[in-house]
This record gives sequence, C-alpha cells and structure tokens, in this order.
Amino acid sequence: MRLSLSAAALLLLLPQAALSEEESQEKAPPVIGHVVTGKQLDEWCEEDRSLASAYIQGILDEAQRTKNLTIRATKQTPKNSSRYERYLQQFVGAFCLPPDLSNTKATAIACRWMAEHSWQLERPASSLIARSYKFAFPCLEE
Repeated sequence: MRLSLSAAALLLLLPQAALSEEESQEKAPPVIGHVVTGKQLDEWCEEDRSLASAYIQGILDEAQRTKNLTIRATKQTPKNSSRYERYLQQFVGAFCLPPDLSNTKATAIACRWMAEHSWQLERPASSLIARSYKFAFPCLEE
C-alpha cells in the first residue's frame, strides 16, 4: 500500500498537532540557518544526547571537509613546514582528532566542555566545540 505524499506528511504532523503550543515550542527542532548557541547545545547534552551527538558530528564532518580542501589548496607549500601546519589550523580550529575517536567520546568531550564553561555559552556552539577539541586534541605542541 502506497501513501500519497500529502497523506504521509499528515501522518508525520499528527503527533505534533496533539501537543499544546507551549509543548511544541519546547520540542521544536533547530531552525535551519539559525546559529546554535552553546546554551542550546548544553541543553541538548542534558536532555537529548542524540541531537547533541548529531550536531557535533556535523561540525566534525565540516571540519574534516575544510581540512581536505585546505590540503588540496596548499599543495605548493611543503607539508612538513610549520607554515603549512599553521595554515591548516586556522581553517580547522587548531585541533587534530585521533583516527580512532568515536562519536560517543567526541560528544562527551564537547558536552563536558559546555558544562564546565557555562560563562561562554552565549557564543556559537560550533566555536565552543572547536575550542573544546583544541584543548583535548592539540595539533602542535607549543
């Protein structure tokens, strides 16, 4: 049995319609194009760890994509030079993730950072995630 697109959409919306307006505002998913703050990520860490984990994975995927693009763009620079490493760091956020890092551990590190640095939670969550990994996984010893 196939459902029409409108019938499928209605089935997805029915549970939402049963919620009061206040409840639906509390459980509303993040808005696309909206900057997620550290405060919002901290709330997800406490209330919906899977949402926090998905958001953090997206940030890490983008960091890796940016790093790969940067590597391609800097082929002229010798890879063993300090200039190359500094150039990569400004794009990636100055962290180098270990290859065996699980999403569960990555989420735990970021969520712990949010909890321990509550005075910074008005900043964008993406920059706070980068900061947490900068301290957990620095690229270069300074």
